Amino acid sequence: MVTQIAPITFKYSHTIGRQENRGGNGFFYPVAITHGAGNHLYVLNRGSETPAFFPCKRVTILTVDEELVGQFGQKIPPEEADASAPDGTFMWPTAVALDREGNAYVADEWLNRITVFNKDGQCTGKWGTLGDGDGEFNRPSGLHFDAEDNLYLVDSANHRVQKFTKDGQFLAKFGQEGSGDGEFSYPWGIEIDQHGHIFVADWRNDRIQKFTPDGQFLMRFGSSGKGDGEFNRPTSVAVDQEGIIYVTDFKNDRLQVFDADGSFIAKLSGEAGLSKWGRERVELEPTMVRGRAMAQGLEERERPFQGPIAVEVDDEGRIIVAEAPRHRLQVFRKQTAFFKGGLL
Repeated sequence: MVTQIAPITFKYSHTIGRQENRGGNGFFYPVAITHGAGNHLYVLNRGSETPAFFPCKRVTILTVDEELVGQFGQKIPPEEADASAPDGTFMWPTAVALDREGNAYVADEWLNRITVFNKDGQCTGKWGTLGDGDGEFNRPSGLHFDAEDNLYLVDSANHRVQKFTKDGQFLAKFGQEGSGDGEFSYPWGIEIDQHGHIFVADWRNDRIQKFTPDGQFLMRFGSSGKGDGEFNRPTSVAVDQEGIIYVTDFKNDRLQVFDADGSFIAKLSGEAGLSKWGRERVELEPTMVRGRAMAQGLEERERPFQGPIAVEVDDEGRIIVAEAPRHRLQVFRKQTAFFKGGLL
């Protein structure tokens, strides 16, 4: 008889980013990630309302090797953040998704609208209406396109998921407020796997739910707590090509990993080091270099996750985790070892 065991481990690769509130080589409270052609990363920066920090609300485009490609979007001052806010501006952006053509869609939970940008970062449209009717939404959060290029939107304060065409035409909805199967309490992140199954981070219910493409409930896993397989406000979910599920456990400061049926596999607490962009900034100022050398235990304090809020798996299987308070991404690789044994 031959037995096979396939344990899964994860190897830390590198850290991307540094705090940068005025654009360029860094992030300012990154809250969402997606990836596009060439494995370019699109990182959504929620930013701050502080007037001096401008243009801190933006989408940063970069490579996984930390090469800046570009950025788009603009901050709107709070006093101007209403239905008349200029095209291409953000107040409280929450999610970013790409359609087949590489156009970017950004959700804003303050403005209650979706803003569309082309591949050159130019705003080409916007849509959205505050409300609880079909096609209306209240504090949109997660976004994800399916294989037919339809957009699924997590309508957080209405406790449901809605499905739209790319130009904002309502198609379908599922979910309502509650804690039963298929019900939500302020859901946040969303993922669609290669089979079209939909995964939703049910934020206040501290669980992940899985649905068919037409919104029929399939399964759920997770409960409130800090033990293995428990959550304290899950914010994002990603699924790789082998069906492994990754969840950012926001208030427990960790990433949890599950198999396809929702059984706990592993947890990651973070292993960050100084990023390339971070090192470039530090080396500009000799006093910062000396200060880091003198700070006892600095490397240990910098390693752990702090508020991991988004996770994405790219086309090469890299797991990328965004930490809003630390303005950075941590990158990991999954490693699977196969052991085979037989009769002697």
